[in-house]
Amino acid sequence: MEAWQGFAIGVILGVPLAAYARRKKYLSRSAAAASVIFSGLYMAGGIGVFAASLFFFFSSSALTKLGYDLKRRMNVSEPEEGRTLMQVVGAGGVAALYSLLSALSPQSARVPLLVGAYAAIASSNADTWASELGSLSGRKPRLITNLSVEVEPGTSGGVTLLGALGSLAGSLLTGLVALIASLLGASPPLGVATIAVVVVAGWLGEVLDSVVGATLQVKYYCPRCGVLTDKKVHSCGATTVKYSGSSWVTNEVTNIIATLLSSTFSCVVAAHL
Repeated sequence: MEAWQGFAIGVILGVPLAAYARRKKYLSRSAAAASVIFSGLYMAGGIGVFAASLFFFFSSSALTKLGYDLKRRMNVSEPEEGRTLMQVVGAGGVAALYSLLSALSPQSARVPLLVGAYAAIASSNADTWASELGSLSGRKPRLITNLSVEVEPGTSGGVTLLGALGSLAGSLLTGLVALIASLLGASPPLGVATIAVVVVAGWLGEVLDSVVGATLQVKYYCPRCGVLTDKKVHSCGATTVKYSGSSWVTNEVTNIIATLLSSTFSCVVAAHL
């Protein structure tokens, strides 16, 4: 199948999927529109990448709604209108780029670039699973760069045991989708070794996301509660003071940095297998 044919099929399939996502309030209007283009780019890379993206979308959307009332009370829930355009770009943009590059590249370069696309999806899935499950943990997250420091649930760079297990499961299951797609005839097929690279890179991407979030993303300190948060006004109502990081490094920028690094790493490793 030619790249343009895959893109066209992906767009056609993406329209009803976007309508469903909008109706269920998984995505905002602009995010749903962008998801149609992303569907085309994923399918251009092959049915396996498209399937992995569907698994990421539906599993992460389900986990977002899990315990939604509790997350809303903790001020860590997603917007009621669904994920925004920038969130969709941050989570899926790198995978779409690698998928397109794979589709347009000569056969000899397709597998490493395809691995990069899968790894980017695995990384985003691992990050979402870690965030959504970790926010339901009974304990406050700890800053990954200094585990003695407690942070507000939902704060970038915060980690919990439940979230860590969730991230590993999210990456592992994305790799399983890629393996099943290969066994069912997706082209080019990926071997067990390359699938392992996808899983490891996906998990590393989530770890990198936490590290970048803890070191580069802006953090504020609540003097009343003694915790770190991403917000200028804490949920208790107190005005926070800047603690660290750069204000321009948003959560979406953090996601792009982490997925780009992990997918590039996986691409380089796969090229040498």
